[in-house]
Amino acid sequence: RMDENYILLPHGVNFQEAIFPDTQENRRMFASLFQFSNCSQAQHVLSFSSDWEIQEDNRLMCSSVQKALFEEEDRVKKLQQKVATLEKRNKQLRDRVKKVKRSLRQARKNTRHMEQMNRKLSEKLSSAGGQIPYINSLKQENSHATYLKV
Repeated sequence: RMDENYILLPHGVNFQEAIFPDTQENRRMFASLFQFSNCSQAQHVLSFSSDWEIQEDNRLMCSSVQKALFEEEDRVKKLQQKVATLEKRNKQLRDRVKKVKRSLRQARKNTRHMEQMNRKLSEKLSSAGGQIPYINSLKQENSHATYLKV
């Protein structure tokens, strides 16, 4: 059963008594169910009184629980740093991809423009036909050596 804040409420009518007696058999039976059950072996079963939360906090101060919590916090910090690094690298790579795509679009645009200019030039050359002689076929009237003898 839970209350409106999703806090587990104990069973039974009398909230002062534990549900299961504190015996070795019950401890063995529940040891596999509770991760940190070995921390509370020296203590009695918690009664659900007004100071139940304080008792629970004291139980969590068990050194093995604290060690596990600190290790988990360190692991979480390392993972958060790794995630931040990977997100930064991902952003850098996305920016690089954007630049490459932009360059590719520009190169394609330039290629299309050059192809269009080549088509126009070849159309002009073909429409002019033999009117424009090629530069290699031109002979100079005074064709003599261009080099001067010294």
